[in-house]
Amino acid sequence: MVGERFRSQLTEKSRENNSKLILALDVAEGDVEKEGIDKKYLNILAKAKDSIAAVKIGYPLVLETNLEILTRAKKRGKVPVIADFKIADIPYTNRQITRSAYRAGADGVIAHAFVGQDSLEAVVQATREEGGRGVIVLPAMSHEGGKMFIQPVSNKMLELAKKVKATGIIGPATRPEDVENLRTKAGKDLLIFTPGIGAQGAMPGDAIRCGADYEIVGRAIYTSENPKKEAEKIRKKINKRTENLSR
Repeated sequence: MVGERFRSQLTEKSRENNSKLILALDVAEGDVEKEGIDKKYLNILAKAKDSIAAVKIGYPLVLETNLEILTRAKKRGKVPVIADFKIADIPYTNRQITRSAYRAGADGVIAHAFVGQDSLEAVVQATREEGGRGVIVLPAMSHEGGKMFIQPVSNKMLELAKKVKATGIIGPATRPEDVENLRTKAGKDLLIFTPGIGAQGAMPGDAIRCGADYEIVGRAIYTSENPKKEAEKIRKKINKRTENLSR
């Protein structure tokens, strides 16, 4: 299984901050024409860093700034950085994307499984070359459209994630029953990360109660007037609703 160092980093930061919360940094719609987007979102990260276990950075923020934002986020937040590029191409291109993300400072990447075993294995192989980084596979998505083509083959993609020895998978916090199903089939080895908290409607703590390891929150924090306070509030809600879990 890949990602032992990544798992250790997550565990250490989670314990240090008493947090199962991962901050997703994309870009609010009204910000795309503004200057200084990099400084704004790095400041948000700096304010929220004591309440989170990691930060997930997606294409919107990278495209509005540059790949160096991963490096700067690593230094500013002092938390593990996940490059959410949803890698989904031919093996050759997947390797290039993965290597670029790692060289820019990412500790883990997110990749689609629907492109098939050879393409996903290319991501895993590039990750092995970097030593200890993590690969998170998408067998499910949290938006409504995810039910059309992805959900019907979710179990097959989960099995593929296990076969290539990925570090973890994505589960939809918006559908707790799907998270339960993923956990049952994934066993204890795969970490489960769950977006969909807040803006998409899921409540803090729901996904972890159903078997997830971490919950991902973006817009509720980065569009808040007080990101530090909002991140701390969500962290506390997650902890309160999951404090009696035995695992």
